[in-house]
Amino acid sequence: MKIRYFLASVSLISATFLALQCGHEPEPPRPDVLLITIDTLRADALGTYGARDTLTPSIDQLAEEGVVYEAATTPMPLTRPAHASILTGLYPDQHGVLTNHQILSDQKVTLAETLREAGYQTGGFTGVRFLNQRSGLSQGFDAFDAPTRKRTPRAKEVVDRAVSWLRGADPELPLLLWVHVYDPHQPYNPLRTFRRDVDPELEQRIPIIRWKALNRVAKENNFDVPKDVYQLALDYYRFEVEYADFWVGRLLKDFDRLRATRRSLVILAADHGECFENGFYFEHADCLNEGALQVPLIVRYPESVGSGTRVSRRVSNLDITPTVLHELSIQYPENIPGQPLQPDLRQDQSRFVLVRPPVIENTNRTPHRLRIIRTVAGEAVFPATDPRTRGIVDLSWKFLRTPDLEKLFRLPDERLNLIATETEARDRMMRALEAETLLYPAGDVAEDDRDPETLEALEALGYIQ
Repeated sequence: MKIRYFLASVSLISATFLALQCGHEPEPPRPDVLLITIDTLRADALGTYGARDTLTPSIDQLAEEGVVYEAATTPMPLTRPAHASILTGLYPDQHGVLTNHQILSDQKVTLAETLREAGYQTGGFTGVRFLNQRSGLSQGFDAFDAPTRKRTPRAKEVVDRAVSWLRGADPELPLLLWVHVYDPHQPYNPLRTFRRDVDPELEQRIPIIRWKALNRVAKENNFDVPKDVYQLALDYYRFEVEYADFWVGRLLKDFDRLRATRRSLVILAADHGECFENGFYFEHADCLNEGALQVPLIVRYPESVGSGTRVSRRVSNLDITPTVLHELSIQYPENIPGQPLQPDLRQDQSRFVLVRPPVIENTNRTPHRLRIIRTVAGEAVFPATDPRTRGIVDLSWKFLRTPDLEKLFRLPDERLNLIATETEARDRMMRALEAETLLYPAGDVAEDDRDPETLEALEALGYIQ
């Protein structure tokens, strides 16, 4: 590794010398790349996306310095498949990772592999066990750090390790740094210093929002999660988002101090959101509502290009890898669904994104929200989403299809099914679903990860039983 970096440095120095000898200016240094992914982060949980009761000054500041994509969509609301899409630009059906315990094939090329081949230093630091070396997502990273113990580290620990690697990076070589923090994911257990204006009696009774506590409360209240407990869950979630924002701010400060800010490319995104409405509560895996599918996506381009711009059209976190490669003038496959975001600074064109739920091995599995809970604040909890559901979204419409049912929603309303009345929109979205599916056909399903520690982590978090 050191020899390769030495040779890359010699090559860069030689190229610079030759350029000067020929009377040409040397090419500017290649930009560093910082990719930040925050687990389970709804777009509307951030101030820059309209949140009024959540304090996210660090991410809001990044938004002011960069470009805000207001309607970004994840293709699947599940952590490992969504991150595989972020790092490859492929739909889950294409890369084959359809659950949290499938392994990205080494035949799939990741962003880190491409950049390392181009002479970049690459470091990845994640905050949850099933984004570990076994996941396949570590492909291409010179340094990769993920928890191996039963505990899930807080953002502070992940950021500290990432910054430690950053300090040791060669300042003469460009780098890719991926940092993933997990804190907004359930259980919602914000640190004491981030809790405010909470009913002390209720907080003492329910210090942590997790399924065990929610089910106990429902048993005590005729299978209903009362409004005050529902509000407590929203508060705890907000506080976890604020904590993540604080440590993202520390990461950005250290990154800008240690690297050349003006020539860096910084991307902040989420793998998926979290559902708290419309029949889906406190989870995301089978929720195809915008609460889980719409994610924040903020890009600070080199030289602050487009600073302060807000892009309204539908895009996807699939677009992250093509965007990085486009910025670095590195060729990428033309037949991948991810698209570079840079053209969006000049135009708003129509765009469709495929969406689907993850594969469910045990079709008899009852989602957590339905095991005991029947209503939340008096609102009925919806049945499990059919895993055969396939859908497509654009800026204004969402179309979902199963073998037994079709749904059409005019966004943001996801309660009223307009399939029988909005025939023009229905036909257009049906054609788009068929065309996009044909254009990007499914490949082989990825190999299962049967590592006992990984399965234990997934069971603890409620993904398998």
